[in-house]
Amino acid sequence: MRKIGQIKNLIIDTDMGWDDVLAILLLIKNPNYNILGITVTGCGETHLEQGVELALQLVTLGNQPDICVCAGADKTGQYNHQFPESFRDMMDDACGLRDKLPAAESTKDQRNAWEFINDCLNEQENQITILSLGGLTNIQKLIEMQPFPALENIERIVVMGGAIDVDGNVAALNNSNKYWDQGTEYASNTYAEWNIFLDPKAAQVTFNSGIPIKLVPLDACDYAILDKTYYQLVTAKDAVANFVRALLYQKTEGSAQENIPLPVFDPLAAIEMTNDLVKSKYEKMRIGVKTTETKKDNTCGQTYITTNKSVPEIEVVTKISANEFKQRFQESVNSPLCPRLNENISKNIAILIYDQIEIQDFAGAFEIFSAARNDDNSSVFNVFTVAADKAPITCNSGVTPTGGKSSSFKITADHTLDCHPKIDTLYIIGGPGIDALLDKEAQQPFLTEWISIVSEEADYVAGTCSGALLLVLSKQLKNMNVTTHHTRFEQMDALSEKYSLGLNVLDTRNGEQYIHNPRSKFMTSGGVTCGLALSLHIVELYQGLARKESLAKDVLEYTIPRGVAHPESYSASHMDPAHFVLGFSHLNIIVSDLAMMDDATRFYKRTLGFREAWSVWLSPESCEHFARDAGFADGKGKVMVRFLIHPNAQFHLELMYYEYPKGNQKISFHKTNDVGGIRHVALEVNNILEVYDWLKNQEGVKMLSDTPPEKLTPDPQTFFYWIDPYGVQWEMEEGRPMARVINGTVG
Repeated sequence: MRKIGQIKNLIIDTDMGWDDVLAILLLIKNPNYNILGITVTGCGETHLEQGVELALQLVTLGNQPDICVCAGADKTGQYNHQFPESFRDMMDDACGLRDKLPAAESTKDQRNAWEFINDCLNEQENQITILSLGGLTNIQKLIEMQPFPALENIERIVVMGGAIDVDGNVAALNNSNKYWDQGTEYASNTYAEWNIFLDPKAAQVTFNSGIPIKLVPLDACDYAILDKTYYQLVTAKDAVANFVRALLYQKTEGSAQENIPLPVFDPLAAIEMTNDLVKSKYEKMRIGVKTTETKKDNTCGQTYITTNKSVPEIEVVTKISANEFKQRFQESVNSPLCPRLNENISKNIAILIYDQIEIQDFAGAFEIFSAARNDDNSSVFNVFTVAADKAPITCNSGVTPTGGKSSSFKITADHTLDCHPKIDTLYIIGGPGIDALLDKEAQQPFLTEWISIVSEEADYVAGTCSGALLLVLSKQLKNMNVTTHHTRFEQMDALSEKYSLGLNVLDTRNGEQYIHNPRSKFMTSGGVTCGLALSLHIVELYQGLARKESLAKDVLEYTIPRGVAHPESYSASHMDPAHFVLGFSHLNIIVSDLAMMDDATRFYKRTLGFREAWSVWLSPESCEHFARDAGFADGKGKVMVRFLIHPNAQFHLELMYYEYPKGNQKISFHKTNDVGGIRHVALEVNNILEVYDWLKNQEGVKMLSDTPPEKLTPDPQTFFYWIDPYGVQWEMEEGRPMARVINGTVG
């Protein structure tokens, strides 16, 4: 799972049911969230004391014992609705898996749940998301605290609860087991969902609070019904993944099965919170809650759409894609788990070599694996080479020059195929010698059979550059996305077709540069620098994201590629737009005539350092197409275009002159706080005060403040605004945390 932007603050309020456990463990693996704390309610699936201890064990399992765990309410504020006692006992024991969890390394925070949340709201600079996975009693107590808490610092509350246009699940659970029957109030309530039923008044207070709320009701959950395919999705071998697999087995085939269809409630709410489910459907609704209890035909806890305008609108998830949810679940659970502090990792990585391998493919991977370190500076990987025999191997420098000979050197493998240490990761590199090897293997499989045998026990198997073709020839890759060096795409397609492998060959050069489905141990990459990205990905799989980023930045001085270069397949009814946008391209500025175009060119060169890239009058044919696509009614136009490029930031300004048709010829400016449109273009700079002193003296520059910029203490950012003569307001900024300033631009 990729880290995207700044890490978001999160508090999880939970009753520690089986699905809560899954959701928490998925989020512990999510690099985009900083879990400030877990607040437990005893008004739900577990008893309070056992739920708190279970949460402490989970954060220990996830190598994050510094996450605060707080106890909340032991009783609801309204009625005394409870899950059946034997059901709660089963959940207290984590569905029979409690003894599989490590002993807690930390103790609970002495603050109660609402005090802890209130303190976080006051102390954290950025807003906090609250994920509510149980009854809302703790949230009600927060809302009603005196003095009034800083609720404006809650970005939103994501609530798993409610049933809008589908049946509730209170009666279904009550009537599914004779030991769980708690009377007619439960048996007749086919309307309410459990989390709302437990404390209907708390739900009503929360929905009416005005805090932004995203509700994930049974209407959405009923699209994601638990079955054994879920534990089959879990292929990672870390402690969290192993526990998730065991818990999913218990709920689908083991002793904790239930006799009713069971949605994957809280993991769905957790992944909905991340906004990674792009196919989900939402509606704005005003939601009321029935709070009156009756003996028969009980509707207490029912959620319904109300027209009462005093009830704030909230966002309600009405529909999800089950397949998309499974994909995101798979990615989450198989994401790397950060190692425990001071925990040493020791893995064997074998680099398969053969005659005429590519030097950089070999040396780049070797350097990355060899440079990875544990906290005590010991090596993470024992890196060694394996070959068919001990004959010297020629390492080739790359493409052979016309009429000449490539430079090369020779190495001897550390081990042979029939005698080598245990292999945790097999890394197959490419090179010009691959063609002779493929021909030989097609006639008499030897290396490919060895690759198949080693792959059975290895954690991961990687094929980089043309070496991916050898991995394909082993016939282990089927019906999956793959890549290789761009000159070998057709060759890989041909191998897939010849052996009916169903492979989809993608070009990853402008994206992450490698492909790894988290459900699979196999991965492939393009050539040369793509192999560096793949090697770092393997480091992440063992050491976690933070260690990978530190290795890349501080040791290798390497910028990790971002983005998805090639879109996934999509239907006419759906696409994921994130896969189609490659980066920022240009800003368009309209000038009145060619003289203004020249003036603007000189201005942007002088003030910001842009350089002229190219200019062109659009041809009559191009103008005809341009006018049609631009929406001009008569389909005619005559247009001059000039592109300026910034040599460092690598983005373009597009100066455009319309000789015909003419638009409004008056340049107008908006105020900084005017609503609508783009108000300013921000550029990151490396010395804000020097830039300020430079620009304030430039002709045509209008500063919005006549005093030098100051830091936005306690934030590290410093900025100032200015306006150019051509209608653009600019922001110059220093200090925003970012991996690299020019990441994601198209130059």
